[in-house]
Amino acid sequence: MTPNKPNRVGAPLRPAVSIYVEMGDLIAREIARMAKSCEKDLREAFERSDHHSAMDDTITAQARIALNALRERWTIRFNRLAKRVTQRMIDRTLKNSAVTLGTSLREVSEGFKIDTSLSDARLQEVIKASTMEAAGLIKRIPEKFLGDVQSQVMRSITNGRGMQDLAPYLTKQYHGQSKWARHVAMDQTRKAYSNINQVRLQAVGCETYIWVHTGGGQHPRKDHIAMNGKEYRWDAPPIIDPKTSERGKPGDAIFCRCIARPVFKLS
Repeated sequence: MTPNKPNRVGAPLRPAVSIYVEMGDLIAREIARMAKSCEKDLREAFERSDHHSAMDDTITAQARIALNALRERWTIRFNRLAKRVTQRMIDRTLKNSAVTLGTSLREVSEGFKIDTSLSDARLQEVIKASTMEAAGLIKRIPEKFLGDVQSQVMRSITNGRGMQDLAPYLTKQYHGQSKWARHVAMDQTRKAYSNINQVRLQAVGCETYIWVHTGGGQHPRKDHIAMNGKEYRWDAPPIIDPKTSERGKPGDAIFCRCIARPVFKLS
């Protein structure tokens, strides 16, 4: 009787940092333009109005007109941006997946190859879902940003401080939203990369993977640390969030930086 050959484990699958850095930079630049436009338009609105009285209706009316125009303009711009940057992220991630899977599988056997032309229904659904999720998050940025700004504008009118309060607030909002956007870019790129890899690996017969905790986050999840080095099936994912009992693979939990090593059963 011929003994079974030991399982072979491929190299860890890591997404290219340059993909999500580029995506985050593009979104952050547009947020900077929006914040600058917001300050300019609101400053002009305050200058046009007679703001001797803190409760002057003219100030409120001018501010609302400016905010409505800003919301309309930047919603359109972010809708366009979302489509452009998300498509580029997906295109680059598809290529990155093919390259890193090829490198990983060569450690298993020269006979394993990834068919990068694979375009079955499942992969197309993964691409579509990843695109919609990332684009949706980007499209919501101006509504969140300008909604918060509107509240601050009304407070500045009430207390009579106007742009004295608004200018530093807009700067703070810009930095906060930019930081959030970079985190989202990283998170969405990792999710898309992980999902594409899973489809391609299962297509070549890879049923399991080794969970690798990278330790890259400031607040590592204890349960993810405990998963490090353990083997899981793609079609039977472990619980990744004890609070919600959500199941998933490395990279599925929000801002998760864990990665996978593909395992092949060789007989």
